[in-house]
Amino acid sequence: MRVFLRSKKTHLYCAISSKWAAGTAQAFSFTNVSQAAKFGFDEKVPEAEIVVRYDLLEEEVALPLVAEWCQLRCLGDAGERKRFPAMSAHPADVGGGISGSLA
Repeated sequence: MRVFLRSKKTHLYCAISSKWAAGTAQAFSFTNVSQAAKFGFDEKVPEAEIVVRYDLLEEEVALPLVAEWCQLRCLGDAGERKRFPAMSAHPADVGGGISGSLA
């Protein structure tokens, strides 16, 4: 999963150094939706939307840039790993029957 900020008007993606890129290959990929939302508000980019892309499915989901996304807690946070240890572990370590690498 990759997360981007995209202009709703131009459909250009946010790139490094406050520039915009035509495609995701040149765009900045955020770690998660919360990080993208915080960046959008910190950099005052109200015309942006958050785009979540799933390369395996060749699909994307566009989310509005709203303050609530800044408050999301991610499983990467230490507290969330303690509350949901099975969800933050690698699928092969949980014994879910998945074999092979997910990377």
